[in-house]
Amino acid sequence: TRLSTGLRINSGSDDPAGLIASEALRSEITGLNKAITNTKRASQIISTADSALGQVSSLLNDIRGLVVEAANEGALSPDEIAANQLQIDSSLEALNRIAQTTTFQGRKLLDGSLDFITSAGQGFGTVRDLTIEQANLGATGQVSVDVDVSAAATRAAITASGIPTATTPAFSAGTLTFESEVADASAAGTVNLANSFTIGAEASGAIALANATTPDEQAEGTLTLGDSGLGLEFEVQAGSAADGTTGNGVIIEVTVGASTTGSYDAATNTLSITLEEGADAATIAAALDTELDGFFDVAAVAGAEVVDAADAGTYTGVLAGGTDQTDAGTGFQLTARDGGAADGAIGNDTTVTITTGAVTSASYDAETNELIITAAAGATVSEIAAAINTSLGDDWIASNVVNGSYAFASADVGTSTPLTGGTNPGLAGQFILEAVDGGAADGTVGNETDLVFASGATTEATYDADSNTLTVTVADGATIDDVATAINNQGTFLAKNVLNGTAVFSTDDLGTTSPLSGGTDQTVNDVITVTADVADPAFDGPSISVVGTNALAAGEASAEIDNDGNIVVNVSTNGAVAMGTIAAAIDGLDGFSAAVTTSDGTGQYLDGISAAPDSTDLAGGQFGGGLTADLVIQLTGSDGAEVFQFERGSSLGDVLNAINLVSDSTGVQAVDDAGSIRLESTTYGSRSVVALEVISEGAGGQFASNLSASRSNGTDIQATINGTTATASGNTFSINTSTLSLSMTVEAGSSDNISFDITGGGALFQLGSNVVSNQQARMGISSVSTGKLGGNTGRLYELGSGQARALSNDAAGAAKIVDEVINKVTSLRGRLGAFQATTLESNLVSLNDTVANLQEAESSIRDADFAAESANLTRAQILVQSGTNVLALANQNPQNVLALLR
Repeated sequence: TRLSTGLRINSGSDDPAGLIASEALRSEITGLNKAITNTKRASQIISTADSALGQVSSLLNDIRGLVVEAANEGALSPDEIAANQLQIDSSLEALNRIAQTTTFQGRKLLDGSLDFITSAGQGFGTVRDLTIEQANLGATGQVSVDVDVSAAATRAAITASGIPTATTPAFSAGTLTFESEVADASAAGTVNLANSFTIGAEASGAIALANATTPDEQAEGTLTLGDSGLGLEFEVQAGSAADGTTGNGVIIEVTVGASTTGSYDAATNTLSITLEEGADAATIAAALDTELDGFFDVAAVAGAEVVDAADAGTYTGVLAGGTDQTDAGTGFQLTARDGGAADGAIGNDTTVTITTGAVTSASYDAETNELIITAAAGATVSEIAAAINTSLGDDWIASNVVNGSYAFASADVGTSTPLTGGTNPGLAGQFILEAVDGGAADGTVGNETDLVFASGATTEATYDADSNTLTVTVADGATIDDVATAINNQGTFLAKNVLNGTAVFSTDDLGTTSPLSGGTDQTVNDVITVTADVADPAFDGPSISVVGTNALAAGEASAEIDNDGNIVVNVSTNGAVAMGTIAAAIDGLDGFSAAVTTSDGTGQYLDGISAAPDSTDLAGGQFGGGLTADLVIQLTGSDGAEVFQFERGSSLGDVLNAINLVSDSTGVQAVDDAGSIRLESTTYGSRSVVALEVISEGAGGQFASNLSASRSNGTDIQATINGTTATASGNTFSINTSTLSLSMTVEAGSSDNISFDITGGGALFQLGSNVVSNQQARMGISSVSTGKLGGNTGRLYELGSGQARALSNDAAGAAKIVDEVINKVTSLRGRLGAFQATTLESNLVSLNDTVANLQEAESSIRDADFAAESANLTRAQILVQSGTNVLALANQNPQNVLALLR
C-alpha cells in the first residue's frame, strides 16, 4: 500500500500523531497556495489599472501642451485656439471612456467603485480634497477618523507702512467773497388733520356650536350564535371609533374557519370576526379580546357550546345603549386681531358663516367682510379653532375653546354670530410743514404756498413751482406717517414733528389750506473757492485780485496770470456779472480750479467794480500722500521675482495694483491693511515665501524704514489624525500607517477640527492564508473621470467647451487644474506601483518560500521512503519464497511415503 500510494500514512492507524501533524500542514499549504494565487491576481489587477493610468497620463500631458499653446493668443488665431479646444474636448471624452471601460473580469477599476466610502461628520465642510489610499476597516467594517487641528496654516507676510495717506486733501486754495441777497429763513406752518382717527378696540364675539357632540355611554350587547347557541358579550371601548351612538348600529359579520381573528371597519361600522370551528366560548372570547383591543372588550357567556359551521352569518341590532351628549356652551371666542384687516369698527359688521366640507378650513374675504368656517365630518371644536388660527392668524384669533374635543354637528351649519366692541376713536393728526432750505419754496416764496389734500390711488406729493402749490394725494387707509413720508420724498418741503402718525387720514380733511409763514430773504456772501490742481506746497503764495474793465461786454469776465505768477480777474464794468461767469474764467487757467461754493452760480451778481472783494492769497498746500520719494524694490515669492519702480507721490493703490498685476508670476499679492501695504504669499505653508529688497529710495523716503521684515515664510497646518502627527504642507496634511493612509486638503487657513467615518469601499486583497484583517490589504482607487479628477483648484471637466476654464475663458486657470490633476494621477500610479513592487511581490516570494518549507515538512511526515519500502518488499518476497520451498520439501517425503503405501 505504501509503495502504491507513495504515502507512509494511509490511515489513522498507521501513525495517529503523524496524521494530525500532516493534515494541519496540508491545510496551511492549501491556504498559502490560494494566497499565492490571490497575490498574483492582485498584481494582475494593479498592472491593468496602471496600464490604463499610463494612457491617462499621456492624455493629460497632451492637454497640458494644448493649454500652453493656446495661451499664445498673440500668435494664434481664434480658429487655431478653437481647434485646440476641440482636441481638449476629445481628450476629456477619452478620459471618461477609460474610466468606464477599464475592467478586470467585468469589474470596473477606474470609475470610482473601488474608492472608499465616507460619512461626513463634524467640520467636514472645510475639507476641499480628500484621498484615502489605504484603510484597514477591521472586523467592524468601518473606521472613524478624528482630525485635531492645533494650528492653521499661514501665509508668508511682510507689512510696510511707508506710504503716507493722512495729508489729503492738500491743495493750495483761496477764496473770493461777494455780497448778495439770497433766501434766509424757510417758511413753515402747522398742518392740523383734526378728523383723522386710530384703530381702537377689536371686535369680538362668542361662536356657539351647541349641537357639537361627544360620546357619553358605550354601546354593549350579547351575540348569540344561531346554530350552536354560543354566547359572546361585546362592549365598545371608550374613545374608540365606535364609541357613543355609533356603537348601536354596529353590524357583526361572522365566518367560521381554522383560527379566530377579528377587525373593525369604522367607515362601514362593520365588525368582521372569524371563529375557530370547534372552539369553546372562553377560547373564542380570549382571542377576540386581544384581536379587537382598541375597539371592543369581549367576554364569554357561560356555557359548554362550541362553534359550529352553521354559526356563520350577519348579525345586526346586537349592541345598544350607546349615547352622545351635547353642551350649549360649546364653542370658542372669535376676536379680530389687532392690526388685521378687520381691526376696529370693521369687525362689528363681519358676517360669520359656518358650513361643512371635505376638509376643515377657514377663509376671510376683506372686501365683503365675510368669515367662512368650513368643518369636515367628525372635526372637533379644537380643530375648527386651530384652522382659523393657522389660516387667518394675521386677521382673526380663535381663543377660549370650550369642549374642544366635541365633534362638530351639521345642526350648527349656517350659524351667524355678529361681533361687537370694535371701535375707531378720533385721534387728531398733526405735523409741521417747512420749506427745504435752498429749495424752490425757500424764503418768502413759501409764505404764499397752497397745501392741497386730494384723494388718489396712491399716497404721493407733487410741487408746482409755477402755481406755488404742494398737492398731496392720499390713498384709502393711508396714515399720517404715510402723508409725511410722501411730502419728504418729494423734496421741496419737510414734514416734521409728526403727531399721532399712525392715525388714519380722514376724507373730512381733504381740501386746500395755506399754513406756511415766516419765510424771509437776507443779504449773505457768495464765495468763489480757487484751488491749485496739484497737491503741493509750491503753489502757496499766488494772490487773486479782481479789477474792473470797460473793455468787456456786460456780463463778461476773464482771468490771466501776471508776470509774478498772480491771478488777475477782469470783470466787466458795463453791467452785472454772474458768479458762475467769474468762476468759469478762473477755472479756465492752467493749474487752477474754481467753483462757487455757497450758491449755484446763477442769479447772484456783482453790481459793478465797486463791489469787488479784496485780494486774497492761495495757501494751505501740502504734499497729498503716497510715496515720499522715488522707490525701486525687488519682490521675490515662491513663483519668481520682479523689480518694481515707483515715482514720488505714487499712492497705496498704485503700489497694490502694480504688485497684484504680476502676482501670478511671483506668488505674492498685496492688500490694503488699514492704510499700510501687506505683502502676502498666494499660497500657504512653509514653502511659501515673501522677500522684499529695497534697491534704492530717494531722500526723505519712508518705505525702507517702515518694513516689518525683509523676508517671511508661512507655516504649515499642524494636526493629528487618530492621534498620529500628520505630515503637512500648507493646508494639506497626510498620514501613512499600517492601518490608515490618507491625504487631506482643508479650506485655506482653516483650524476647525474634523471627524468622519470610512464606512466601506476600497479594493480588498486577501494576501495571507488566514482571513483576518492583518493578512489583508484594502486599497482605494479613485475615479479618473473628468468630473472627479481635480482638487482645490477645480475639476478637469471645467476645461471643456463652454465651461469656466475653457481656453477662451481662462487658460491660466486651466493650466493650474491640469498640473494638479497630473500630480494626482502620477501619485496614484506611484502608489499602485509601490504596492505592487513591495507588498505584492515581496509577499509572493515569502509565500513561495513558506509553501516549499511546509511541503518538505509534510512530506517528511507522511510520504513513504521508496528505497526502504522496496527493500522491505523484496525481503518479504524472499522470505515467502523460502518458506514455500521449505514447505514443498517437507511435503515431498510424506508424498513419497503415500506413493509407496498405494
